[in-house]
Amino acid sequence: MTKSTAVHHLALLREHGDGILSAAQPDLTRPVPSCPGWDLRRLVSHVAKILHQTIGHLPRGETTPPARLPPAPRDDAALLDYYAEGLAGALLTLDAVDPNRPAWNLWPHTEQVAGFWRRRLAQEVAVHHWDAEHAWGRTLTIPPPVAADGVDEALTVQLPRTRRLASGTGAALPDGSVHLHLIDTDGEWLVRFAGPDTEVSLGHQKGDAVLRGEAEAVLLTLWGRHAVGDPGTETMGDPALVAALGI
Repeated sequence: MTKSTAVHHLALLREHGDGILSAAQPDLTRPVPSCPGWDLRRLVSHVAKILHQTIGHLPRGETTPPARLPPAPRDDAALLDYYAEGLAGALLTLDAVDPNRPAWNLWPHTEQVAGFWRRRLAQEVAVHHWDAEHAWGRTLTIPPPVAADGVDEALTVQLPRTRRLASGTGAALPDGSVHLHLIDTDGEWLVRFAGPDTEVSLGHQKGDAVLRGEAEAVLLTLWGRHAVGDPGTETMGDPALVAALGI
């Protein structure tokens, strides 16, 4: 099993948020292979807008969607400043706002409170820091407890919405269950798929398929950064069910 309380999400957001800025500064035109079609400018713009959106919507105390933000600056120096301001502001806002204060998010099956955004942003920024380092051919190690927390966030927050959106396109989706098991830290889940619905439970339970491996490798597989069966993971059972775990 895994507990997100073992991870200090604001410290994680600061560390990886700073890491993105450092990786992007030398050349914003650098392609990001793990995000096809993106360069570091697109990555920085994407993360910066999420950070600035957080600054705007969390203090409202409302669960209604916030107003859309204007586009991020295109000028290199202005964009990097916009990103840095967003990171600093998001950290201050997340620290200041009561975690139990009502707050909007895109995932209606989750609790609509400000505290939700601590883990959501920390894990989003950690993976995009991995992307930014990968753009330079460098390796970023995500420690097992952090990666395990990210696996839980991907399964319980993002996957149910991904599945429901995919079902709305008329795509053929496999039904069945997948057991996930981390081998370098605590973490076991059973994911059950039935039509548009996803049910996730903690603990050791038999599934129709298995995804087993190191926490970082499993996390990057769920995020589509590693292919199913790449080094660090192994699978058994129906491959379509394992593939359906992708967020």
